[in-house]
Amino acid sequence: MRKSEILYEPLPIGRIGINKNTEEVVVAKDFSCFAQMIEEYIGFGAINIVMPSSAPEIESLTQMPLLLRDRIKIVNDSEEIETVKRVLFNIRNEFNAKLNDETNFLKFPKNTDREIIENLDQIHSDVKKLALGFNHNIQIGFDKKQSINSIRKIRKRVLNPNSRLILAQLEGLLNQYTEVKFNALITPKEDTPKELISIFDKLINDVTYLEYSDTITQLSIPEKRDSALVDLRSLTRNFSSKKYAHTGWDYMTKLLTVWSGVPLPDSKAIATIIKGKELPQFVNLDLAKEKALDMWKNSNLTNTPLTRTGEPINSKNINWLPPLGTMNIRSEGNKSFSIGKASELLKALEKVIPELNKNKV
Repeated sequence: MRKSEILYEPLPIGRIGINKNTEEVVVAKDFSCFAQMIEEYIGFGAINIVMPSSAPEIESLTQMPLLLRDRIKIVNDSEEIETVKRVLFNIRNEFNAKLNDETNFLKFPKNTDREIIENLDQIHSDVKKLALGFNHNIQIGFDKKQSINSIRKIRKRVLNPNSRLILAQLEGLLNQYTEVKFNALITPKEDTPKELISIFDKLINDVTYLEYSDTITQLSIPEKRDSALVDLRSLTRNFSSKKYAHTGWDYMTKLLTVWSGVPLPDSKAIATIIKGKELPQFVNLDLAKEKALDMWKNSNLTNTPLTRTGEPINSKNINWLPPLGTMNIRSEGNKSFSIGKASELLKALEKVIPELNKNKV
């Protein structure tokens, strides 16, 4: 049996704080929603959560509970980073964009069109995820529609014929995917990360869940797909009868795109990504992120924002506002995120001002 693994993705959440001494308003990105995302990965049949060795979260692994640490699989992504540099080199040059060797972030000349920045960022992120998915045979969070849209917009701007060919063949590769829907497992709503991690550990030792995970991997094999879908329906029904699942579980529609069996585009550049491996499964993590965010809002993890390395943001004199109800997170199909409405922010500030005045007395 071959178990399903999924590529970890960070979940940056915009936070607003007020300096208790100066009343200065500060904005930060909070990454404390990690435990809630683990719960959502369970619905995708994950046995291991795969982290690239370049991910900042690696630094916080020693602080994680042992049950979770054992399920984090680290893969060396130096080859995938080099692939991104090489495959998209000429495309970056057309826009005078530079790739930082340490952070792998793109830097653009001043006054570069915002559309170019957003779409070229998207393409670089997508190519790396594709390479990781191919090389390590893992599920990756991927929005096919958004990715193709970015490719087409950049292709309209580039002049180099080789660059245009690479972009066209990337689009051709993505067009080989088709959509499959089936019921996915959702874990009970628990209050603390430790309980979530304990459930995760119990699940991955459950025979039915192991079969569920293995069946998901079979969806990428065209001749096994129909029978795998039948088995998944049966497995979700059987698993809902488990004592630690019972009424706490519900069902959702999971969107998964898998290879239709059509031959791949022939390209030396694209071949550096594929290397003859099976095509990875795509999962749309937008709904999973929304659910994780809702759980996080009701947890005690909102008190102190964390960096991607798991360290608290330096907030000794900062009074962090609670997350606003209408906040939106960054996702594959939405590059930006919203902290919330002005009216909600005003109410939150009105509540915190008396606390700030007390500190001045």
